[in-house]
Amino acid sequence: MESVCIIPVLIAMLCNGVKGERKMKDLNRLHPWMKTQAETLKVRSKLELGIDIIITQTLRTKTEQDELWAQGRTTPGVKVTNAKYPQSMHCWGLAFDFVPVIGGKAIWNKPDLFKKIGALGKSMGLTWGGDFKSLKDMPHFEAPNHDWKELQAKYGTPEKYIATWGK
Repeated sequence: MESVCIIPVLIAMLCNGVKGERKMKDLNRLHPWMKTQAETLKVRSKLELGIDIIITQTLRTKTEQDELWAQGRTTPGVKVTNAKYPQSMHCWGLAFDFVPVIGGKAIWNKPDLFKKIGALGKSMGLTWGGDFKSLKDMPHFEAPNHDWKELQAKYGTPEKYIATWGK
């Protein structure tokens, strides 16, 4: 059976008590285009695939990203990210994580579900973490054609980038 390399951030946060967990699921913290994509993916997944999904992660602040990066390194818990702040697209509001839900339960260990949802998200123009070369992150989607280094060079900080969304 194929193994799934997913980062069950929600599970790790529940076990390790990461602060801000509820805020990290808030779709309103995403870039407006990403919010629309997340909402559309939820609806299309249900209608077209018969699979409910929940969004488990959206924007992460510096504190939230630093806490997640520290897990398994300088604090107890399992490693859930290789990205320090602001290297994750989550820090820029340009990424979200999801999990399929069946019978009211989050299903983290079914690669076929993630692949179906991954294909659907890709058909919508999203970049799917299941296609990453170095670390397959099957519950992850991000905006295409964005790079944290380019964003940092142009805006300096995620906060400055986020401030441009209403303009």
